[in-house]
Amino acid sequence: MVTPFTPQSAADPPATVAATPYRLLRATALVAALFVAGAAGYRLVEGAPWWDAFYMTVITITTVGFGHVFPLSPAGEALTVALIWGGIGVFLFVASEVGRSIMEGELRRYLGHVRRVRMIEKMSGHDIVCGYGRMGRAAVAALRRAGRQVVVVEARAEAGRQARAECAVVTGDATGEASLRAANVENARGLVCCLADDAHNLYTVLTARSLNGDLVIVARAAGEGAERRMLQAGADRVVDPYRLGGARLAHLLAEPPVAESGSSPAPPADDPSGAASSSSTVPPPADDPSGAENSSSSASAASSASSPVPAPGGSPVSSGGAAASPSGRPSLSDP
Repeated sequence: MVTPFTPQSAADPPATVAATPYRLLRATALVAALFVAGAAGYRLVEGAPWWDAFYMTVITITTVGFGHVFPLSPAGEALTVALIWGGIGVFLFVASEVGRSIMEGELRRYLGHVRRVRMIEKMSGHDIVCGYGRMGRAAVAALRRAGRQVVVVEARAEAGRQARAECAVVTGDATGEASLRAANVENARGLVCCLADDAHNLYTVLTARSLNGDLVIVARAAGEGAERRMLQAGADRVVDPYRLGGARLAHLLAEPPVAESGSSPAPPADDPSGAASSSSTVPPPADDPSGAENSSSSASAASSASSPVPAPGGSPVSSGGAAASPSGRPSLSDP
């Protein structure tokens, strides 16, 4: 039974990173709401002008105590007491949130996340790897060895932390448009799509092609007919790892020495005829009319090589192995 595919929405950054600006924003909003409520309260209770009401709120919440800007009624005094206690509570809450973010390192992680996002936004001509599994790690390593800038899009937090030691990482679902835009797909040169299944790979290819028509997309396909569908979706190259792996295994089984070293096997070390056989002359074909003549000339050359040859000065010198060339033709010293 085939499970229907539903594209996932782009995931947010890790919880510790996403919670930091939310908590700080919440604390700031509480402070602003307290000031607005105090100014509006003085305006309604005492009928003071807006600026005087805001000024009275500031000196009350901060406990400066410069004195009353305008006379206070019992209702105004009750509002002032409420603002003092409310201000103390809000400021303590803000201080605790800031201290928590600093002590837990969340603020540092958030600032690092912002720095990485800005770095990715400045990239151009980089490569994107969607998925940091076994195949994704191999692709990242190969691209880094080639000197390429790499951005990894990975939904799993643990895999994203591992990839962050190698390159820039966008934590999110690669099928989502937001994640690909966060990886700056519009200015990227290529994209490697190696997610876990063909459905997510196909949807990622479609999304990436819609965002960048000039992108070079290489996708992984494992199922029957997946290659054709991904090529139709916009992939430039499609790789079936199982087919390639099977062909490699069969090649190693059929021709192990050639597959391992790329050359024919060398003769054994204890074979004294190995060197001689490698340099022996190949016999002429059977239909070569000059074969007999060549063999006879080689024999005469060998006999002349073993006899002393008179040197120009008159002393006999053995011509040795230089009498015949490697091709078997007579040398210049033959009679």
